[in-house]
Amino acid sequence: MTSDASKFSLSAWARERRRTIQVVALGTVSWAIVFGAAWMLWPAAPLVPPADRVSYALQLGAAPAIVMLLMSCACLRLFDTPRAEDPRLGAESERFKINQRVLTNTVEQSWIFLPLVLALSARLSPGQLKLLPIAVSVWCAGRVMFWVGYHVAPHWRAPGFDWTFNTSFLLAGWFLYTLV
Repeated sequence: MTSDASKFSLSAWARERRRTIQVVALGTVSWAIVFGAAWMLWPAAPLVPPADRVSYALQLGAAPAIVMLLMSCACLRLFDTPRAEDPRLGAESERFKINQRVLTNTVEQSWIFLPLVLALSARLSPGQLKLLPIAVSVWCAGRVMFWVGYHVAPHWRAPGFDWTFNTSFLLAGWFLYTLV
């Protein structure tokens, strides 16, 4: 008797997910290009005294909050099917369900991203402080790309998710780097 694990074939897995893998690669490459260009072209951040940096990061946190507010507005049942106004009926449209999933995922991702922005705000050198507005901008753009992509086709969520995940991963790595 063979187990399911022994039946796994990397080539079959890749073949079945070829399109998704290509879209993920597009997201990763485009994120690297955009982040690199932003780092080179973004003006220096304002001179923020160390004591005010957490306040600066909190102000930058308004951008993800605005993105989530827009996503919340897209989930108002008043704008869905008439039967969707009663959440007990399960009569929400596919559009509503996608918007709800996007909002839920964005809230989850923000709980990873925002603490990293706050933590780094206190640890970056003045020349590195521009990382924060770049990261917030790229993260927010990624969330919007995720939202739009989800409505196009499930695999088109990947570029936006990559932009979100890679930005959070970069901030986590940068934070760990500041500890050594």
